[in-house]
Amino acid sequence: MKLHAVLAALALAAGLTAAAGAAPPPDLALSGADRAALEAAFGQAGRAPPPPWASDAQVWEATERLAQAELGLRVQPADIDPLWAQAPATWSPMQEMASAYASGRLAAWSATLAPDGEAYAALARARLRYAAIVDAGGWPDLPEDLRLRLGDVGPGVLALRQRLAAEGAGPAAPDRPEVFDPPLKQSLVAWQARNGLEADGVVGPATRARLAEPAATRLARIEANLERWRWLPRPLPRDRLEIDTGGAVGALFRDGRRVRSFRVIVGAVRNPTPLFLSEINGVVLNPPWNVPDRIAREEILPRAALDPGYLERNGFVQLDGRLQQAPGPLSALGLVKFDLVSPFGVFLHDTPGREAFRLRERHLSHGCMRVEQPLALADLLLAPQGRGGERLMADLATGRTQRIALSRPIALVVVHWTVRIDPDGQVGFLDDVYGWDARLARALPGM
Repeated sequence: MKLHAVLAALALAAGLTAAAGAAPPPDLALSGADRAALEAAFGQAGRAPPPPWASDAQVWEATERLAQAELGLRVQPADIDPLWAQAPATWSPMQEMASAYASGRLAAWSATLAPDGEAYAALARARLRYAAIVDAGGWPDLPEDLRLRLGDVGPGVLALRQRLAAEGAGPAAPDRPEVFDPPLKQSLVAWQARNGLEADGVVGPATRARLAEPAATRLARIEANLERWRWLPRPLPRDRLEIDTGGAVGALFRDGRRVRSFRVIVGAVRNPTPLFLSEINGVVLNPPWNVPDRIAREEILPRAALDPGYLERNGFVQLDGRLQQAPGPLSALGLVKFDLVSPFGVFLHDTPGREAFRLRERHLSHGCMRVEQPLALADLLLAPQGRGGERLMADLATGRTQRIALSRPIALVVVHWTVRIDPDGQVGFLDDVYGWDARLARALPGM
């Protein structure tokens, strides 16, 4: 039984489908009688006898699998990749379901299975849309040598229009659909921007390759992103700092509201930034850098062997048998480090390499997270305890290393989103440089 069939069946029974804004797919695996049994169960919740569908093995199994899926219990993330140090809370779906039925809370209980919030709901709606596209056969193949720009005429332009229309991203049909006109270019620019490409309105190799990604692959990537949502705490901390390694961006939330967004530099393909939960408990001004042994051995010391003055010029000294870089403008940690409990030895900090934040591709580090606006972030974290603003700048100006403990530590949530939904419902797919979407999709059991 496919997951979307079960999802739609229980949503229908709970009266949630209309609220979610998505109709159930036409190929529901549950029969009409099965769905009627589910509806009856919700209608009879609170009565003493067991649910009428408890004796129906298919419906019981489908409901149990739905609950496990929506609670993120189908896989253990760390069993797939040790860098995925997030896992859902332990649940007993069937015990909770029986209790909810007995107390007349079955419909309310079913509504708590999925993560709360519009972001997850929008992704779930997108999943239904792409499942329908896949069930209809996907979209047409594109010519291998497709190259298009404004003013071009021919069947390739028609193919582009059909491809964009398949995702609801194309312009209205013009009088001459075979002409690459300004409205088509505008639609392509918007599609490129959503999909993390250079938004130049030209179909070159990179854009053609992304357009050619099969609908089934896109559906699997949505599934992977939904699953990662299910691993997160419920509810998410209302005060938190989120680092998104998929889009290489970050955001600070206060009382559930985004108050600051910024770019980040995260781990390169060979050194992915892990997925984990922690908290920021302090801000270090003018931090020294204790160089990890591997970086010292594989990068810095070989460079110094070719350039005898390299270590001194860049502020490196040997300290207790390890290499350390002194605070200052050349320090790899920049002016500010955000203290956190890091199970993987990756940290959040400033960097002297400011130019890299202008790059579209920012998966460049050894795994640490470099912040585009470190002083603004430090100010936001320290201001509530009177250590922001002018005092922060004065403390920095001394050049001394200082650690300021946060009177109220803030949660750090490192996530990996590669599918994003615009406010108008359009779906964008970023390049998954770590290959984590495909890896997770392969590990998820079929529904």
